[in-house]
Amino acid sequence: MITLFDGADSGSPAPRARRSSETIATLIDGLSRAGRIPEGADILRGAMSTFGLGHVSYVAMNVPTQPTALPLHAVTYSPEWLKRYVQRSYIDIDPVIRAGLGGLLPIDWSRIDRSDRLVARFFGEAQECRVGRQGLSFPIRGRHHEFALFSVTSDVSDREWAELRPRLVPEMLLLAHHFHQFALDRAGVEIPDYSGRLSQREKDCLRWRATGKSDWDIAQIMNISERTVKFHLENARGKLDSLNTTQAVAKALACGAIALY
Repeated sequence: MITLFDGADSGSPAPRARRSSETIATLIDGLSRAGRIPEGADILRGAMSTFGLGHVSYVAMNVPTQPTALPLHAVTYSPEWLKRYVQRSYIDIDPVIRAGLGGLLPIDWSRIDRSDRLVARFFGEAQECRVGRQGLSFPIRGRHHEFALFSVTSDVSDREWAELRPRLVPEMLLLAHHFHQFALDRAGVEIPDYSGRLSQREKDCLRWRATGKSDWDIAQIMNISERTVKFHLENARGKLDSLNTTQAVAKALACGAIALY
C-alpha cells in the first residue's frame, strides 16, 4: 500500500506527511519538465535533504533503446566512488544489485550479510567515499524485460534510520517507479498511451491511492464497496501492464492520467 500520509485517520494528514506528499508532487512535476535523465537526477538531488537523505542512484539494464550493453544510469555519488566502482569491477560483487536481481521487495542495506570479506570491504570503501551509512534500494521490472534499481542513502545513525525507514519506503517506492517511467521516456522507449485505457473509476481509485488512502478509505470517499475498489485497482494494474499497484500509480502519474493535486 502506498502511504504518503501518516495521519491517525482518513481526515487531514499529519504536517510532516503533508510536506512529504507535496515534495513528491513537486518532484513529479519537475521530472515532467526535465528534458534529459541527468536533469532528472539533479531535481532529485535537490530534494533529498527534505527526506533526510544524501544521495540517489538509478541504474537500468536491458533497456531496449540502449545501443550498448552499458546500463542506463543517473547517480549523485562522488566522482571518486564512481571511478573506484568501475576500476575495481564492483558491479560483479555489489551485494545490493545481487539482492535486487533476486527479488522484488525493497532492500535495506543494513540487513545485508557482510560476513564475506569482499562485501565488507565494498561497504567500507563506499562509506569512505561518503556514499552513506544507510541505504534503501528498490528493484523494478518492466514490460520491456528491463531491470532497474533505484537507491537512496543517508548518513543518519542506526536509531534514526529505524525511525525514518518506515516512512521512507512508501514514498521512495512511488518515486522509484515514477523515475523509471521518466527515464524510459527520455531514453526513447515507446510508452503506450495509458491514459486512454483507464475508466474514470479506475483513475479515481489510483489517484486516491497515490495520496495515501487505503482501500477502505477510498471506498468511503467514493461511496462504493471495498471489494469494488480492489476490482478497479486490479483492472488498472492489468491495463497499465503493472506488476503491482505502486507501479500502476507511477505509470498513471507519468502519462498524466491522474495527478496528486
